[in-house]
Amino acid sequence: MPLKVNQNTLRDVDLCGRIGGEEFAVLLPHTPLDEALEVAERLRAALAARKVPLPDGNTLSFTVSVGLAMVTAEDKNLDKLMQKADLALYQAKEQGRNRVVVY
Repeated sequence: MPLKVNQNTLRDVDLCGRIGGEEFAVLLPHTPLDEALEVAERLRAALAARKVPLPDGNTLSFTVSVGLAMVTAEDKNLDKLMQKADLALYQAKEQGRNRVVVY
């Protein structure tokens, strides 16, 4: 099931889906690294800004750690790409969470 996000956060060509547990993947086709970093940061900031009201009057907020990896000419395998993104994700978590790290 696709994750619904604000149209200003992702573009029409981007694909987003849950890959397991609390992990989601966003594919940004034909996107240079600097633009992908902007999209990832925009998504991180948009989710971090969301507040969900709870019945007791408190609110639930989110942090988002992002691992960003790019397909390279010598490495077009999806499994390799996901491994790179996963390594960057764990680095983001180790650096304090709620951040974007590029592989």
